Amino acid sequence: MKCSLANFFERRSKFTVGAVAVILTMALGYLDSIAGIEIHFLLLYLIPIFLGSWFGSRELGMYLAMLGSLVWFVADSLSGRSYTHAWIAFWNLFMRTGVFLAFASIQAQLRAKLDEMSKLASRDLLTGLPNGRAFYQSVADEIKRALSIEPLALASVDVSGLQMVNDRFGYPVGDQMLCTIAQTIKQNVPRPDLVGRIGGTSFSILLPNTTSESANLILQQIKEALQAARRKYSHPLTFSVSAVACAKSPKSMAALLHQADRRMERVKGGKKDTIQITAIEDQPLLN
Repeated sequence: MKCSLANFFERRSKFTVGAVAVILTMALGYLDSIAGIEIHFLLLYLIPIFLGSWFGSRELGMYLAMLGSLVWFVADSLSGRSYTHAWIAFWNLFMRTGVFLAFASIQAQLRAKLDEMSKLASRDLLTGLPNGRAFYQSVADEIKRALSIEPLALASVDVSGLQMVNDRFGYPVGDQMLCTIAQTIKQNVPRPDLVGRIGGTSFSILLPNTTSESANLILQQIKEALQAARRKYSHPLTFSVSAVACAKSPKSMAALLHQADRRMERVKGGKKDTIQITAIEDQPLLN
């Protein structure tokens, strides 16, 4: 239930979240005004503030905090509550506003930290590319979006000779080469966000809505760019490039990845600096 509600608000726009929070605040104010002076709704006022600051933004949370405090003040007045001095009502308004604003600020900061940690957990710290977990999630999302009617290609680039670079020039140079390779691949694909570092020297590229012919052109361009970078740095690296191109996007991500791994093993066992693309028309093994 909690996950369902969280997913519901995650998929909504900030305007929708704000509208729901405002309606909830006004409803609480109405209940507060008719409940009398003996029943308090303080904790319930925190719910719309939480919705705004967690699923919206810090600013939205702040606005809802001030709105909630003002609504409470009006409801408190309509309920017939009286004070020995008029300034007490305004003092309570000031104190409650401070509590609401602090709550909204803390929630927004926690959400920002959570988002930052989630982003770091999905990134390769060296190259900045999506790591294996994040890349596979992107593959699953694209397969779902394609609805098995659009072509799709999954390519792999494996680098050989990096250990020789590490031994001869040191690991910082090897790390620099990996970063250069990552940036080179990103600069030569239609969707840079669909490039991931899967392992130490292995990179994967997802090419949605791409036929085998188009994938071949893209991979040839990547190969030439990588070879140009290799000549620039004069390092003994070789690149094995393989791809599985489906006429229609597969239904199973696991089967697609399995096919891609099998193709890469064959390429790595053969001649280096080659490209092999396997076109699957009816994809019997991918259903």
